[in-house]
This record gives sequence, structure tokens and C-alpha cells, in this order.
Amino acid sequence: MDDSSILGLCPGTELRGAARVPGSKSIAQRALLLASLSGGRTRLAGLPGSDDVRSTRGLIESAGVRVETLAPAAVAVEGRPPGPERGWQASDPLLLGESGTLARMATAITGLCGRASGSFDLVPAGTLVRRTSAPLLRALRQGGVRMEPDDSLGWPLRVHPIGPPDTLSLVDPVSSQEVSALLVALSAWPGEHLVRVEGALPSRPYLELTRSMLRHFGVRVTATPGDASLYFELRGGLRAPEEPITIEPDASNAAVVLAAGCLSGGEVEVRGLGSGSSQGDVRIVDHLARFGCETEALPDRLRAHGRPTREVLLNLHDEPDLAPVLAAVAAAHAWEGGAGTLLTGLGTLPLKESPRIDVLAHGFETAGIACESGPDFLRVGPRQMGEVRDVVLDPRADHRMAFAFALLGLVRPGVRVKDARCVNKSWPGFWSELQRLGARVSGT
Repeated sequence: MDDSSILGLCPGTELRGAARVPGSKSIAQRALLLASLSGGRTRLAGLPGSDDVRSTRGLIESAGVRVETLAPAAVAVEGRPPGPERGWQASDPLLLGESGTLARMATAITGLCGRASGSFDLVPAGTLVRRTSAPLLRALRQGGVRMEPDDSLGWPLRVHPIGPPDTLSLVDPVSSQEVSALLVALSAWPGEHLVRVEGALPSRPYLELTRSMLRHFGVRVTATPGDASLYFELRGGLRAPEEPITIEPDASNAAVVLAAGCLSGGEVEVRGLGSGSSQGDVRIVDHLARFGCETEALPDRLRAHGRPTREVLLNLHDEPDLAPVLAAVAAAHAWEGGAGTLLTGLGTLPLKESPRIDVLAHGFETAGIACESGPDFLRVGPRQMGEVRDVVLDPRADHRMAFAFALLGLVRPGVRVKDARCVNKSWPGFWSELQRLGARVSGT
């Protein structure tokens, strides 16, 4: 690995201004996949250039969907709705990249919307090889989809399509993406369909994001609670929207730069993303305010400034992607004398691109900040006294770990991040954008 892949942010400069945050990869991936299954031509603008979104476009094109580039961040998608001798088809493997969202949705779509005369090979890369989705695969198999190997819990996977069952049951989901995947696939078929979910549903705001995107394509999903179950009913038949869909800034990435403004003693705002967003991670302003930072959520922008001044107890069950950012805020506060912060509701973090609780705890301890962790919690702080030495922290090829360690460097001197370009998964321009806002980047 060359030195250019080891980068860090340095203390002593204030970040100020309006941050240029790329479009939401969560919205963009859902929009591309729904457009690929819709009748008609869908126009999308504001697409981010992240690895996950590029993988999504590449996959639907490999499945026979025509995608026309209209501008650097705008495309038109000609949908291939399912039906007899219709729908997705592929002679070559479908490449998933490292995206868990894409893997789960592509598995459901190929199983329920693919051309019945064919099969699909779903091929993962990088960290996705280690990830699983047993509840989703079990639900699809019970619905009649055949997969090889027949005992696989993840990817790679060969999928043999069937038509859609009227009802699918998902038991103890490990991610809201599993519910979203079934809803997206079933929504492509006309008629009424039902998804029954038993057990707790993690990361609920991401499911609400899926429901919001489905409304753009003419499908409404009704959620009805039952005895120990939740029922999602929909009438399918996706239709391309008449007006273009513009992808708003990514709230998870906005959280990173808003936290950076606070930790640096500056002030940062993100325009085009506001209090009415369907992205649950706009709650970053609420969580930063709990730390004592000054925040503002307007209909068209988010703003934050002021260093953290107190330790807090946060339950992040609904916003797990905010945990690395807020753990970094807690670590920075502990470095400056805070007693310690407890983050709970982290049960899905070990199933992400890396075992995130362990990676965060190891990184912060290496930097001199005490941590205590368990299967669903992380306690950060206080600072451990001793020599302050330069450290290179390993994000384990996980973009959100790289963001967290970079944020710590705004307060704790001498922090650099190994494999710093892994941020390309969601934000290829991260390091240069923070530099534009005033950060000093070491290693460049």
C-alpha cells in the first residue's frame, strides 16, 4: 500500500461553509432498481458517483435494462417489468460489488421478477463475501425460489426465478433491507401482495425510505400491526414517474461533515437536505445537540457548530449508520476531558462491512481512549493518560470506520487512516471536500 492511501485530518483549523455532499446512495440505489422494474422511462438526476451506485447501475444494465446517460449525474432508465417471457435476464454474472443493499434487493428481484426461463449468478466482492442474509434467503426459498448452494446464507449465489407468491413471510430480520427487498420485488407485479414480518424490525427509517420511494412509482404500502407480526400490504404495478427524480444529499454523509464542523470549532451547513427528509439520518442534528453542539434543521438545510460539551446516552437502534460518527464525537469529547458516552441499540453493526463495534473500540483504544463494548453497545471514554504518539488506524476496508477515525483526527493529534480510499464506497470526494472547507489533510 502506498503512502497516498494513508491520510488523516489534523487539529487546529476550523471547517466552515456549505458542504457539497453527494446524493444519497440509499435513495439512488432504490430509484435505479425501481426504475429498472417499471413500465416506462424514468429520469434520475443528482446521482452520486459512489462505488455502490456504480455497481447498481452496472448490475441492472447486465440484467438487460437500458440506461442512458443524460448528463454527468443524470440518467434515463427504460424499465423491464416482469411477466411471461419478460423481466430481467442475464447471460453473464451480476456483479454486486460490496453493497449489502444491492445484494439483498437483487436477490429478491432476480428470484421474483427474473425471466423464468433463465437463472442468475450473483457475485459479491470485497467485504460482501463475509456478509449474510439468512432470513431473506429463507423467506424466498419458502416462497418457492430455488437457490444454489441450497444451504447458502449469503453470496455468491445462483438464483432460479419464479413468479411472485401472494404472501411472503420474513422471520427475525437482521436488516430492514430484507423487508425492503421483498417489497421492491413484489411491487413490480400488478395485483395485491402481502409481506408478513415476525420479530423486531431494525433500522425502521430505512424501510420508510423504501416506502417513500415506492410512492414515486405509484405504489403505496400499508403497514398493519398484528399479534407478534407486522403486515405490509401493497398493490403492485410500478409506473415510471412523469417528472424527474432528483436525489437529495446523503444524510449519513452529511452527518460526517456536520460533526466535523463541530469538532473543529467551525460551522458547517448542508443545503438541499432538511427537516422533512425521508432519510432517518437527518436526526444527526438532534444527536449532536444532545452532546451540547448548536444545531438547526430547516426545511432546506441542516446546520451545526459548537464543540461537544457533555457525555450522553444514545439509543441508535433506528439510525445505526450514525453510530460511527457519534462514536467519534464521543471519542473526541473524551480526549478533551469528557467522562464517557454510552451508545446502545447497535445490534446490527457486527453485520455490516466490518464488525464495527470491535473496529471502533480497537481504533479508539489504540488512540488512547478507553472503550468498553458488547454485542449491542459501545462505551467510549475516558481518555487514557500516557504518551501521545502518532497512530495509523485500520478501518478494515469499511468507509464508515474511515470517516469515524478521520473525525477523531480533528481533535487528537497524529491520527491517520489506513486504506483511506475505502471512503469511495459512499463518498469518493470526502478528503478533498473537507480540505475545501478548511481542514488540513496529512499524507497528501
